Amino acid sequence: MRINNVVGMSNAITGRNFAFARKLKENEKKDYTATINKAMDYLGIQNRAMIIHGASFPARDNMDADLGIGSPYNNKKFIDFLKLHGFNGVQLGPTGKLNRGDTSPYSSSVFAKNPLFIDFTLLSDKEYAAILPEGYTYVAMSKVKPEKENYSRADYKEAEANVKELTTAAFGNYTAKLEKKDPDALKLEKEFNAFKQENAYWLNYYAVLDSIANKYGTDYYPKWREEDRNLIQDVKNGDKDAVAYYNQLEKHNAKDIELYKFTQFIIDKQSKEDNEARKDFTYISDLLVGVSSFDELIFKDAFLDDWKIGARDGGVLNSPQLWSIPVVNPNKLFNKDGSLGPAGEFVKLKIKKAVQDASNIRIDHAFGLVDPFIYRESSVHKILGYDNGKRVEVPDLKRLKSGNLSQLGLDRKHEYQRIVPDIVIPALKESGINPKNAVWEDLGNDATGLYDKICRHELGLPGIDVLLWSRGENARKNNWSYVGCHDNEPLRMGIESGRAMKDRDYAWNKDYLAWYVKPGYDNDAARPSYKRKIENNPKELFKAKFIELLRSTKNIQISFMDFFGINKKFNTPGTVGEDNWTLRMAPDWEDKYYNNLENSSSRNNWALNMPELLSEAVKAKADFDIAQREYAIEKSIPRYEKERIHSEANKITSKLDKYSEILKEKEVK
Repeated sequence: MRINNVVGMSNAITGRNFAFARKLKENEKKDYTATINKAMDYLGIQNRAMIIHGASFPARDNMDADLGIGSPYNNKKFIDFLKLHGFNGVQLGPTGKLNRGDTSPYSSSVFAKNPLFIDFTLLSDKEYAAILPEGYTYVAMSKVKPEKENYSRADYKEAEANVKELTTAAFGNYTAKLEKKDPDALKLEKEFNAFKQENAYWLNYYAVLDSIANKYGTDYYPKWREEDRNLIQDVKNGDKDAVAYYNQLEKHNAKDIELYKFTQFIIDKQSKEDNEARKDFTYISDLLVGVSSFDELIFKDAFLDDWKIGARDGGVLNSPQLWSIPVVNPNKLFNKDGSLGPAGEFVKLKIKKAVQDASNIRIDHAFGLVDPFIYRESSVHKILGYDNGKRVEVPDLKRLKSGNLSQLGLDRKHEYQRIVPDIVIPALKESGINPKNAVWEDLGNDATGLYDKICRHELGLPGIDVLLWSRGENARKNNWSYVGCHDNEPLRMGIESGRAMKDRDYAWNKDYLAWYVKPGYDNDAARPSYKRKIENNPKELFKAKFIELLRSTKNIQISFMDFFGINKKFNTPGTVGEDNWTLRMAPDWEDKYYNNLENSSSRNNWALNMPELLSEAVKAKADFDIAQREYAIEKSIPRYEKERIHSEANKITSKLDKYSEILKEKEVK
């Protein structure tokens, strides 16, 4: 392995000779954050989360080397930076163990956690029996980009190799210390045994399946022999030959199986400890609609045979998207006595596991819990089509057996429609999460209207307003809103290319945006010039959309790409590419942020200046409050009342404007 230290990098790499907008001084930070939070309160914004997946986090500040991937745990410096700028949470992606060779977190494990997020420096602590010596030299292939770039890339292959080497070394030291009756190791063993007992319902099976995957070099089970594919289900059914084979595998691969369990124990312990340490900052987990290969094999009885979840459109040439996600069997959700059947138990376990170390949750593809678009996998045949002159394969719709679950006659008792009210809602409440605070990702085609009927009207659950194609003025206040998420390109890219506005004049109408940012009769004179500014200056249009966001709902999210001024995609939906899911914060991410602020020397100076945006949003709200009252009474309200409203806003905006200018001051390092 090759060493690539993060701490102490040369100026040539970190860019410390750059001139950039200056950082806040220590004596300014407390008042700066208080001012940001007052503005958020004035605007009625309760939850403001940064969208950033675990792998996109920067290297931890306590690490002497970068493993090649970020981690959301024990990353205090980064979280403190987000809190400084007004965020009170992050929207993570799924944090499960990835399938081999697949970097998408949306096909990761529901139950096994991602060991790439382990903090190995902690393993030298007494609490971990010092199973890695202090100062243990380990390495990373942190592909640090040239100084002109404002991002880095995760190297999954290198990270996996590093984690394998480090966990093997740590486990070897752990077992050696146990043999010597080391008291700290014995204490750690008690925790490990408790973990194994608590998680036995999945952990043993996962570990055995991992040993089988080692034999094939893949956990893509269609490439396995039938006896291996069906092993866990046959063992559950009491098949004697399967049980004998399973026991043989456990004995033959005992060391690797125990290493798998120990690795899961370490990441579980660290994620729990991190959760305890950040009580004032919300981690929003992500309940992926999919499952991993191992999940599917272990809980095979919970799924319909041959049926998979997809999306009705949005694929190549707007064909259906075929996700290969198994469909929960509606006939096995509930038993006759009303208790949960095997499918219902699986759904509940999945939810409980997803929120285990978080204080809120995003429900990925929420339609999939009500009335998903599904297709019979055996009916999938591809035909050639042409996309911009390129030959592409698309599903043969004449042969594809597909439709919504309710339309295909697979749920005659309508049991699937009970998943949200009778399983999801109770499971969230049991975990201490208010379902009306959760992020219900209700984007897509509600072809039958069942989701709208059940979740929006009957249960009153919030949804998502995406300001790429909707208006902030029409957003429901209890909804979550954002301009773009992990599946969208940075807004700057969309504006500069014209893709963001294409066929979306409703959301991008300049008269509307000018009015929304400069509302009220008092702005009649200023509005035309502002409209011209956003028409002619892409950066001002960019700012206008975020000012709109800050006026939209009480729950907002901002992509890390947009906040830090990173002009690269994180993911391109519907594609498999080597850059998908790899974008992460550069090693010198804090310097890069200030360097990317407007009026800095960087050509990438599109980072968000929060006090500047908030100041405009606060002014707009004050003007709008006056305009609303004037419209209601059809005459101008008294001057003293206008002055009172403006005075209240000015107390906040005067400080915001001060800090906005501070962030634009030049500083040379």
